[in-house]
Amino acid sequence: MTERRRRILDAALRLALRLGPRATTMEAVAREAQVAKPTLYGYFRDKEAVFEGVAAAVVAEMARAVDRAFDTGADTPARVGSALAAKHRAAARLLGASPHAGALRDFGHLLAPLARFEQDLEARIAAELADAGIARPRQLAQLVIAAADGVGRRATSPAEIGPAVRLVAERLLRPELDAARD
Repeated sequence: MTERRRRILDAALRLALRLGPRATTMEAVAREAQVAKPTLYGYFRDKEAVFEGVAAAVVAEMARAVDRAFDTGADTPARVGSALAAKHRAAARLLGASPHAGALRDFGHLLAPLARFEQDLEARIAAELADAGIARPRQLAQLVIAAADGVGRRATSPAEIGPAVRLVAERLLRPELDAARD
């Protein structure tokens, strides 16, 4: 991604978090990114394309954080907990405490890539659980994801997300992992 494109996407995200996605205009994005409007339109045909780019960048950052967490040498509950914590910390870091974060999450352009990311994450966790010999890996993956989502939504700071989500994963997965070993 070019530096200018990154600046435009960062500017659009900042504005959407400050003003809301609906109030964010192409003119405001160009001004915030310090590019001319023709330059902005050279990268993006319209506001929808800008927000598709923002959504892709947000989801890509979350995916990188999750990938790094899964690549640890820890056991299954720790890897799953770390991956889910990384997802929620990345979301908190990217969306911050904006009063418009919920509107951005619900903005149509973010829903499709986020839904694909969530489906891929669920499948990855289910595969981890199946590889560990855990019964009903898909259902358990859904349960641990739902619990982690609740922690992520209720957290008052990114710092409290990690320990709480890792505890949820440990408490939900460890008994199942121990049962699979017996």
